[in-house]
Amino acid sequence: MSEIGELAAALVAAQAEFSAVPKTAENPFFHSKYADLASVVKSAQPILAKHGLAVSQHPTVEDGEPSLTTYLLHSSGQFLRSTMRLCAAKNDPQGQGAAITYARRFSYQAVLGLVADDDDDGNRASQAKVVEPKRSSADVARTELAALLKAKSIDMAAAGKRFTDDYGIRIQDADAKVVKAFHAVIKSE
Repeated sequence: MSEIGELAAALVAAQAEFSAVPKTAENPFFHSKYADLASVVKSAQPILAKHGLAVSQHPTVEDGEPSLTTYLLHSSGQFLRSTMRLCAAKNDPQGQGAAITYARRFSYQAVLGLVADDDDDGNRASQAKVVEPKRSSADVARTELAALLKAKSIDMAAAGKRFTDDYGIRIQDADAKVVKAFHAVIKSE
């Protein structure tokens, strides 16, 4: 690591002038306020310039993973560098762009020691959300048919063969209407 004495002195002086970044953006999903990237940069930029500091951020690839590298530069040529792996929620350009913006905001704040968002010690981010997969109407009909077959002590394999013989398709490939029709036939027997 290179000598960073001048950079460190400039950062200490800048941090003495930083105040909390105002939370001007609203998250519509959580109905909470946060400091967006523009607010973070706008809040810090004049103070950085005054002390010969700048932040430069670059999307990159590190160890085969999309990443963001953040540099804290000083007019003396001294710098600090940090790389953060990007975690896109969707694997498309919009997802990647959102991941870059999110990483830029948090990396920018981290390299400068800026405070904006309330610190909940990562609790919200670490809470796993269990999302039940949405079942199709055909899946629901197949489940109801299986319950009926079990209640009538009818062998599942035999019922599956009969379904294929009667309808010309496998029960797994049938739509809800066809499965319900077969259900009605079995129920009436």
